[in-house]
Amino acid sequence: MAASIRENIDYGRNLPEEAIKRAARCAQAEEFIKELPEGYGHDLAQKAGDLSGGQKQRLLIARALAASPEIVVLDDSSSALDYATDAALRRALQREYAGTTRIVVAQRVSSVKNCDLILVLENGSVTGAGTHETLMQTCSEYRAIAETQMGEAV
Repeated sequence: MAASIRENIDYGRNLPEEAIKRAARCAQAEEFIKELPEGYGHDLAQKAGDLSGGQKQRLLIARALAASPEIVVLDDSSSALDYATDAALRRALQREYAGTTRIVVAQRVSSVKNCDLILVLENGSVTGAGTHETLMQTCSEYRAIAETQMGEAV
């Protein structure tokens, strides 16, 4: 990651500035980028050691989104984000990249609750499939995780 914020999001694809900024806004990275002395021109230290884990994740999400892909895989991409930032990211993804197919791998029920299809895996096998509402009724593993993570207001 030793390059500028802009270069890290662009990743050598020569993307328009607006695509880079749109992706950063969606990834909830714009606020911390604007606080840096040079903003998008800020040079990151080797391995982005000057950023928190959540900030690194947001930059990587922005990189994935910047080229407006047809499909994006988000593999535990919000594990270092707090719940409020994760929720804001999910809302922005739905709004800004509605036409993008998203494959979300997550341990947080809140990260997948609004997905069209959720697969519950246990020891490599599918133990449940459906929407959040369906799984709450039909999959005891999912329901137990949801109740543990989200309390009784599920």
